[in-house]
Amino acid sequence: MSIPGLIASHYTDCPVRKISPRDSNKFVLLCDGTQAPFVSVVEIFDEGGKTPPNEHSAAVEYFYVLAGEGSAVVGDEELPIRQGSFFIVPPGNNHEVRNTGRGRLYVLTTMVPDEAFSDLIKAGPEASLDEADLAVLNGILQPR
Repeated sequence: MSIPGLIASHYTDCPVRKISPRDSNKFVLLCDGTQAPFVSVVEIFDEGGKTPPNEHSAAVEYFYVLAGEGSAVVGDEELPIRQGSFFIVPPGNNHEVRNTGRGRLYVLTTMVPDEAFSDLIKAGPEASLDEADLAVLNGILQPR
């Protein structure tokens, strides 16, 4: 089947990067600003990992928790997040995501428009997924 403009792949075919060598968070870059007017990643937070506080001038950012638990801080509000939680951050709001649980936190993040976030990720060092990441992302992690 051929559908003009269709972009389809599998996460294992996507680049995995960190923003800087000292960061613990990894990004699986699913879609970037060269493919669509947004960026979509799976962000993987090690235990205790977090994003730096940040805000976007025009972008709306959507977060969906695939696995793990943590907290989302948006402005002065902090809310707990866990598998199945989602939140949307409108433009101009300072926010961060923190892994407060045991084990890693996996979050599907989409930002519209891209605002060069994918360029920041692509400029960072390569990283790789380990067996624990593959187990979660393949959906075979068994409940404890």
